[in-house]
Amino acid sequence: MNNRVKKKSLGLLAAAIIVCLTAAGCSQQGSATEKTESVTAPNTETATVSNPEKEIQIIEAVLQEELNGPDEQFIQLAEEAMGGNELDGVKQKEYEMKLDSYLKEKFLPYYTEEGFKSTQSTNMIYHYQYRFEPDSKGKIKLIDSEVKQSEIDTASNQYHIKATVEYSSPDEEPSLHELEGKVIFSTKEGKIGVFQVGQFQTDSTLSKKIQNWQGN
Repeated sequence: MNNRVKKKSLGLLAAAIIVCLTAAGCSQQGSATEKTESVTAPNTETATVSNPEKEIQIIEAVLQEELNGPDEQFIQLAEEAMGGNELDGVKQKEYEMKLDSYLKEKFLPYYTEEGFKSTQSTNMIYHYQYRFEPDSKGKIKLIDSEVKQSEIDTASNQYHIKATVEYSSPDEEPSLHELEGKVIFSTKEGKIGVFQVGQFQTDSTLSKKIQNWQGN
């Protein structure tokens, strides 16, 4: 009788151990599965834009600033800064600083510090806006633009621009002008280091139209 009880007790104990081990194994497997799922699950909320897409967006934003105008506030500041002999040195410096601050506010979000300075020194910052007089009734408007990344692997930070600009004034029919240019980005900062756009060498009709308009 005692032997039967002992055998029955041992059998129940073994069964209990097997059940516990099985349950623990399932629990660990479930935890491992959960961990794997939490690591590999894609995060759809933090999708990022690729660098070329960001850079093209930057170029298009600069083209909007450059090729729609005139910017009346800029023209007023530029006129004051270039007051010449009518201003004393202190006043002239004050106006020049205001003009510089205005341009930096507009363009430094897109340019490196050095890129802004070099582009400004080559008259490519507001290349066409500078040609408007304060009382000018002429206008320019960006109609279309195409920005293409260089196909050369070692020059992937370079882009070619084609743009169509409309010039209009009260006394003549609107005219379309084709512009070309290039942009080089700083690979360290992801901002513009070199920017050029306009009608170069053989064609400068847009500049001439802006400068020669004498209407009131």
